[in-house]
Amino acid sequence: MYPQHPKFRRRPLLVVLVFFALGIFIAHTWECSFVWLAALTALVLTVTIASLFSQKLRPFSTFCTLLTCTALGALLYTNARFPAERLYEHAEKIQHIRGIVVSYPDHGPERSRFVLKPHHAPGYLQIFYDHTRDPEYFQIHYGDELIIRAPVRVPPEGGLFNYREYLRRRDIWGVIWIYRESQVQVVARRQGSLFLQWGYELRQKLFAQIERYLSFEQSALLKGLLFGERESLPKEIEASFRDAGVMHVLVASGANLGMILALLALLVSWWGFSFTKLYFLAAPVVIVYLLVVGFEVSLLRATAMFFFLTIGFLFAERGWILKRWADPLQSIATAALAILLLDPEALFDVSFQLSFAGILGIVLAMLYVWPPLIERLGLVPRPPKDETKPLRVAPPGLSLILVTLAAQLAVAPVLAYHFHQVYLWGAILGNLVIVPVATIALWGGIFLLIASAFPVSIVAHMIGGLEGLLLQLLIALSEFFARLPGAVWSF
Repeated sequence: MYPQHPKFRRRPLLVVLVFFALGIFIAHTWECSFVWLAALTALVLTVTIASLFSQKLRPFSTFCTLLTCTALGALLYTNARFPAERLYEHAEKIQHIRGIVVSYPDHGPERSRFVLKPHHAPGYLQIFYDHTRDPEYFQIHYGDELIIRAPVRVPPEGGLFNYREYLRRRDIWGVIWIYRESQVQVVARRQGSLFLQWGYELRQKLFAQIERYLSFEQSALLKGLLFGERESLPKEIEASFRDAGVMHVLVASGANLGMILALLALLVSWWGFSFTKLYFLAAPVVIVYLLVVGFEVSLLRATAMFFFLTIGFLFAERGWILKRWADPLQSIATAALAILLLDPEALFDVSFQLSFAGILGIVLAMLYVWPPLIERLGLVPRPPKDETKPLRVAPPGLSLILVTLAAQLAVAPVLAYHFHQVYLWGAILGNLVIVPVATIALWGGIFLLIASAFPVSIVAHMIGGLEGLLLQLLIALSEFFARLPGAVWSF
């Protein structure tokens, strides 16, 4: 039944997550009737409630609770699965569609892409606007209501990566390619969410400032570092980052958010701010960053973890909860549960798996590998017998190596399963070198955006020049590590 070890008892949400995910996996593996699952969930829930009030059934209350979590996971997954198969039959007959742009469009030199919510139809459509045949194309923005005159195609399937299933998990049942401006008619503007509209417009202003002070390649790379926007990034540069095993620095995720919060913590530490004051400064930064980037799965996970963990620490400081409850693993479990409750199919999404595998590997390494390692190496600061003997402090480079190894080992099975690639020693070395440089470049990009807001542009130009050198160094390093023999093993 329920584990009785103290380390498990203080992390009940972690156990609940495991059984909830087990229910989702069972429903995914074996197709189950929604009616049958609803009846089973109701029965198990009734037994669970009865066990709380009955002395005879109380020993089984924990088991019944976990069984209820499993049944609930299976029920929610069965209900959440988008019936795209019914729409595939009619997709080819559609020659024009009307809807609203509900994603932040990514504009590249050759194409733009965005997601459209069609009127009078469920789900979404993935739109690609090819610019190569239409050099005078106009940009499409978030919240635009469009009429598109082009055929809807069923997403392709098969191969190493099932693109059709990838889109279906996002409730996308069709793909449209646009080649001419005459195929698109803008009916109305600013029809989207008010908050996302504000975030998108701020995003466009920040992009304009980046492009003002940096070259095309440099600005494209900085937009990837800061906001995860890679459509404008030249394909050869994107390939070098991918082959070097450092593509994660160009994805808006918890790592990028952590770099931003680390800079904020470093700046406010000069004024001696307490944790509580730092939290109230960081919270709006996290929310604004989420709105500017968009609701990416990896960033949603990081945002949820930030609020669950910091609120836990705040409550623990005031004695409202036990300090041991403010636990990183509890925060990871809470964030995962929140996402899976809203979207059970996210369990099978590659970005969800990579995001949680990476952070779980890092947390487990820092909790269970780091303390005994530095103690074995004699790096724990303890009162020595000889007071004149200096204490040995753990170097920060050692923790960076451990974090890099932990993250690489944790995501390796996910990458191998989905992309049939294993990143070897070249990726580990690349992370040790490139991640610190990327962190400094990201911080430099923030200072560039701050300086560009002031009327005196000479400071912004100076920071832009230094930032450009850092970004060129990043490109050179990624190309170097991508060319190392044995950096990537494909199968």
